[in-house]
Amino acid sequence: MKKMFLSPFFTPLFFLIAWGAILAVVLIFFPEQKFAITVDGAIIDIATYTGYALLLCGMLYFFRDYKGKAKLDWVVFFLLAVCALLREAGIQHHLSSTDSTPFKSRFFLNPNNPLSEKIIFGLVLLIVFGMLAYVAIKYTKHLITSFFKMNTVTWSTAVLCCDLVFAKFIDRFPANWRHAHDGVSLTRDQIDLCSLLEESSEIFLPLVALIIMWQYHLIKKEQH
Repeated sequence: MKKMFLSPFFTPLFFLIAWGAILAVVLIFFPEQKFAITVDGAIIDIATYTGYALLLCGMLYFFRDYKGKAKLDWVVFFLLAVCALLREAGIQHHLSSTDSTPFKSRFFLNPNNPLSEKIIFGLVLLIVFGMLAYVAIKYTKHLITSFFKMNTVTWSTAVLCCDLVFAKFIDRFPANWRHAHDGVSLTRDQIDLCSLLEESSEIFLPLVALIIMWQYHLIKKEQH
């Protein structure tokens, strides 16, 4: 079982099989409910929050794997996980007194928004981007080279990145389609399908991140 879990193919197969199973069950047995189960407070939402709870608890448990300077990496990973959870909860829509999206360019360009809020949210963005830049600069070269060496953690990280990109792409797809086709929208059924694809894929973001931490823990344990 441990050997299977530490295989570079484990996470890709887990993601594809589990996600495919969710989509198959919903689209075959509950096709008319495919949008209803994606709204706030529905089953997919609950599953996603459960995943983040498991991730944060797991990260606290695996903290001991990070020694010396690596502790900074753990802090960055933990803060990014918290940011992801807060974004999933929609906290960005409740922070500004004048705008529902204070982390978009239109907020900073709007002269009616308070300068103090622009400074605060601008600093928050700089901190988040700084953490992402730190991770990218430190790990990108290693991830690229180790991917072709069948590194387990690297393959799991690739799944996490692909899932994140897909979720963002499918989230914007209906709006991008409308803009590209002179205001002609997708059908209601197609929009509901996009919502299902996005929300169901996001279930696996915290779960895959937890798998990465767990695999790293076991590999470190084997090395010692």
